[in-house]
Amino acid sequence: MIDKIMSSPHRAFITLTSAFLLAILHQYLFYDFHIGVSYPIFVILFYCFMYTFAKDRMRALTIFDAWIAAVILLLSLTYLLFDNVLFQVLNFMVIPGLIMTHLTYVMGRKKRAWWEIGLIGTAIDHALPQTIRHWGTIGSMMVQAGGRKMDKTQKAVVLKVLIGLLASVPMLLVVLTLLSSADGIFNEYLSGFPEWLDQIAVTPMLPRIIWIIVAGVLFFSYVWGYVHPMQYEAEKRENAHWKDSTGSPLTPLHPAAEPLTSNPDTERKITPAFTPVDSRIQTSPDGEPFRLDPVITGTILTVMNSVYILFVLVQFSYLFGTGEGHLPVDLSYAEYARNGFTELILVTSLNFLMLVVVLQYTHAKGKKGVIVQQALLLILVCCSAVMLSSAFVRLNLYEQAYGYTYIRFLVHAFMIFLALLLVIAALRIRCTKLPLIRCYIVLGLTAYTVINYIGMDIRIAELNIERYHQTGSIDAAYLASLSADALPLLQDFAENDYPELKTNLVERKKYLDLHADGAAWFSFNAARYRARLELSE
Repeated sequence: MIDKIMSSPHRAFITLTSAFLLAILHQYLFYDFHIGVSYPIFVILFYCFMYTFAKDRMRALTIFDAWIAAVILLLSLTYLLFDNVLFQVLNFMVIPGLIMTHLTYVMGRKKRAWWEIGLIGTAIDHALPQTIRHWGTIGSMMVQAGGRKMDKTQKAVVLKVLIGLLASVPMLLVVLTLLSSADGIFNEYLSGFPEWLDQIAVTPMLPRIIWIIVAGVLFFSYVWGYVHPMQYEAEKRENAHWKDSTGSPLTPLHPAAEPLTSNPDTERKITPAFTPVDSRIQTSPDGEPFRLDPVITGTILTVMNSVYILFVLVQFSYLFGTGEGHLPVDLSYAEYARNGFTELILVTSLNFLMLVVVLQYTHAKGKKGVIVQQALLLILVCCSAVMLSSAFVRLNLYEQAYGYTYIRFLVHAFMIFLALLLVIAALRIRCTKLPLIRCYIVLGLTAYTVINYIGMDIRIAELNIERYHQTGSIDAAYLASLSADALPLLQDFAENDYPELKTNLVERKKYLDLHADGAAWFSFNAARYRARLELSE
C-alpha cells in the first residue's frame, strides 16, 4: 500500500489528508489534558506517518537507528511511568529535538554521519526553511483542487460574484442603519448580533479547530520538506560543476545526497559524509588538515598542569581530613560546598575543552613528542579526577548537614558523568583511533536516559529518611513536595516513623484526586495511579 501511495499522482493530497487526520488525533490526545500514555502513542504514530509518506527518501537503517529509536521510545515512556515535573519539561524539549535529528539523519536532503555537527544544522533547515516553504504548497493545492473542474467561463462568473459581494458591503451598511432607525424591534435583533458572535468565539470547538489547522499544516509541511526539499543556489552551482566534470560519477548513498565525482580537484573541496574522521577535519587552502602547533599546545598544558598540580597538593593536605568529617579552619559547610562547585565548573569549562581540542587537532611529531603530549594529557586527566573527587566529598558533607534535594542529586549524577568522560578521555590518549566525539554523544544520551529511569524522587526520599534515622532532622514539607513516584514510600514512612507527615500527604491526595476526576484514558500515568492507591489505604 505504501508503494501505491508513493507512485500515486494524488500523493500530495493523500499526504495532506493524512496530516490533518494526525492533527485531529494530536488535539484529541493533548488538548486540555495532562500528558500521560498519550505521548508515547503519538511518537509512534508520528514515526509511522513519516515512514509512510517519505519512505522513498529513507536510506538503509543501521544499528544506530535502532539505538536512537530505543532512546526516544524510552524517554517517551517516562510520561507514562514517572511523574517528575523537571524531567517532563526537559523531555518535552529533548524528545522533539532527537526525533527531528534522527529523521534528518535517516531521510534528510543531505547525507551526513550521525556524529557530524552539520547534522544539527540540516535538522534545523528541515524544521524551519524547508517547512515554511511548503505552507504555500498547501494553498496552491487548495486553489488547484477548487478550480480543477471549472472552465474559464465558470471561473470568471465566480470572480464577478466575489466582486459583487464586496461592492454590496457599503450599500448594506447604509441600508441596515436606515432600517434600524425605522424599526425598534429590528434594531434589537441587530444589537444582539455581536453577542452571538462572542458566543461563537468562546465555543470550545473553535480552539480545537485552530489547533487542528495549525498542526495539520505543520505536519504536512514538515514531511513534504523531506519529499521535495528546497535546493539552495550555492548547491545548484556545485551540482552544475559536478555535471561538467569529466570523471565518472559515483553512485549516491542516499536519494537526497548530491552525486560525488572522482575528479580529484572536486574531492578536495567536497568531502563525503562517511569518510574517516581525520579526512573531515577542517582543511587549509592548500588542502592540508587544520592542526594546532604541538609546541604551543604543549606549553599551554605545561603551564596549566603546574597550577593544577599545586592545587591538587593543597587538596591532599586536607582532603582526607574532610573525609573523616573535619573541615578546614574558618570554613562553614556552605562555603566548603561552594568551593567544590567552583572546581566542578573548572573541570567542565576548561579541562575538557583543552582535552578535546588537543586530542582532535594536535598531532605531535616524533616518538618523543607523542610521549610528552600523552604524559601532559594524562596529568591533566589525573588532576581533573582529583578535583572531581574533592567536589564529590564536599557535596557529601553539605548533604549530610542540610539534606538531599533535586539539585544536589543532579550535581552528584553530573559528577559521575564527568568521571566517565575522564575515563574515555584517558583511553583516547592511549588509543588514538578511539572516536572521542562519538563516544561522548553515545554516553551523553545513554546517561540522560538512565537518569530518567533511576528513580530520582524515590532515591531522595530514601536518603532523607536514612538521614532522619541518623540525625533526627528532616524537612517534611520538602519530602511531601516530591513527585508521585515517592509517595508510596513516604506513606509507609508516615505510618511507621513520622506521623506528622500525614497532614502533607492528605493534601497531596486531594490534589491527585482533583486531577484524576474526569481525566481521559490517554492521560493515564502509572506513578500517579499507584500513589492514589497507596494514599487511599
